[in-house]
Amino acid sequence: MNLFLIAMMLGSGFTTDHNENTTIVYPPYGHCMGIYRAGQDQLSMLLGGMLQFDDPQGIVAVLPDSWDTSDPGDDDELAVYGVNSGSGHVIYNASMYALGFYGGEGSGSDELSSPHGIAATTSGTVYVADTGNHRVAVLKRSGQRISPDSFIEGFTEPWDVALDGRYIWVTDRAAGTLSRYSSASDQSPIVLQVNSPRGVAATGYGEYSNGHSACQVVITDNGTVLTKFEDGSIVATAGLSECGGSFFSFVELDYHGNVWVTDSIGCRIHKFDPELIYLDSWGQGYGDADDQFLNPTGLAIWDRFGQIFVSESSGARYFWVGSDIHDLNFSSDGSGCAVSGRLTEKATMIVNIYCADGSIARSLYSGRRSPGYFNLEWDGTTLQGQNVYVGEYTLSINIEPVYSSRTYFDKTWLRDFHMDGEEETEATAGVRLR
Repeated sequence: MNLFLIAMMLGSGFTTDHNENTTIVYPPYGHCMGIYRAGQDQLSMLLGGMLQFDDPQGIVAVLPDSWDTSDPGDDDELAVYGVNSGSGHVIYNASMYALGFYGGEGSGSDELSSPHGIAATTSGTVYVADTGNHRVAVLKRSGQRISPDSFIEGFTEPWDVALDGRYIWVTDRAAGTLSRYSSASDQSPIVLQVNSPRGVAATGYGEYSNGHSACQVVITDNGTVLTKFEDGSIVATAGLSECGGSFFSFVELDYHGNVWVTDSIGCRIHKFDPELIYLDSWGQGYGDADDQFLNPTGLAIWDRFGQIFVSESSGARYFWVGSDIHDLNFSSDGSGCAVSGRLTEKATMIVNIYCADGSIARSLYSGRRSPGYFNLEWDGTTLQGQNVYVGEYTLSINIEPVYSSRTYFDKTWLRDFHMDGEEETEATAGVRLR
């Protein structure tokens, strides 16, 4: 894990404060030395003042083939590329400890003009939606250097670019199109008509796609709608009203097919399941506090470990995918209980009923569970079908994410309640009877 957002930031570790939304969590101190936010001071220090953050836009993270080793524990050492649209640059980590930059405002072969979206392959090819030059710039990385390779041309206002392991997808906001290219030299792309598209995410053929169907999720209707496509057809949509959002900026798909989108005006990140059913929103509006954003734009999620990279107006942020339960409700009539809630991320969930002495009266659930609503009920009996004794009991719900954060973070809810079960009596020889 690296880039300017890892090279210099300030931070803290995990917390299990139940008032804190843990759908997104901060990486542990030992992972990044407490560094999870980078601003202008850090960028100036690393680049000697040669660049200022100027309208950061798209961001992408990949594990380069040349950095990959046989040790899976090194799979979090990523190359991260961020678009600095105002200056026409791409900023990236040239090595594990140094930054580099490419481009500059202009129309030359090695320049960019108001670029927005970006995508990259593990082999070192980088695609940039060079909006002001009406093209997609195809760049090649060799070692620490990036150089121009070719261009995909013929656009009016290319806004974003995404890769799915097989195809290149490009949105053209002014032309109202989503184009699919088999390669950078493809002269006959498949073109779909889309209403004012902006950000795009695609998946289906990559290494970390969890077997879900190939699809594309596009921000349409001038930042107000998420539209999901499969085989050229719309299969799901979601609007701002469903998440209380203000403006969709960039979109990303994770390993499980969940859809994440930045809200650059509301200063939040919204999350939807693969069917675009709303799951959660993270962020407390505009500001520089730990749980706030400064107009977030670009968004990247490294599928292998659930690392999250977010660009904002004055820098970049780094998080991990966590998990949480919202809308948690409990009820009991003395003869049993029921609990329901909304899980925001796939997690290992354990739900137990404990007796006052700490022993387990009944296990209601144990295993991995997908995000969404759940409802569990207990009829007041043990696993053997016997009614429990009268007394005090405790419901315990524990969740642990399935991404890397699982070894650092879990969250538990406890609820005490009374049962009107049968009275417990003592028999000879200490045998418990009803």
